Amino acid sequence: MLRFRYLGSILAVAALTGCGGPVLVFPGGELRGTLVDEPVADWSFVTDRFVDLETRPEQPYSVELNYIVKDGELYIDPAEGRRWLDHIRADPRVRVRFGDRIYPLKAVLVGSPGELEGFPGDRFIYRLDPRG
Repeated sequence: MLRFRYLGSILAVAALTGCGGPVLVFPGGELRGTLVDEPVADWSFVTDRFVDLETRPEQPYSVELNYIVKDGELYIDPAEGRRWLDHIRADPRVRVRFGDRIYPLKAVLVGSPGELEGFPGDRFIYRLDPRG
């Protein structure tokens, strides 16, 4: 009986991760939603608790994570050892989703650990800029 519950849990997680993005702590694939082509000049309008970040365009990999908006710009602060940080280092093209809107962006390294005031001292800091 316990095996069936375990199997049911695995199947439920597998079904959820196929729904167009990450689910809680489980990574997902390609983000689904409405694509927004116009560049965003000021991210101060976002109020979601987390952002969905998609990396590796040729084989999409998405995660849910914290973000920071400072002076209207959008930042993420990945920790060393994250798979998606390796993806960003290999190819800076990313997409983010707030609600059902998806924005194509480029991750730009703007600070190494401890360099930027107001950010965790052990994290790399990436600003997410419009693709150009």
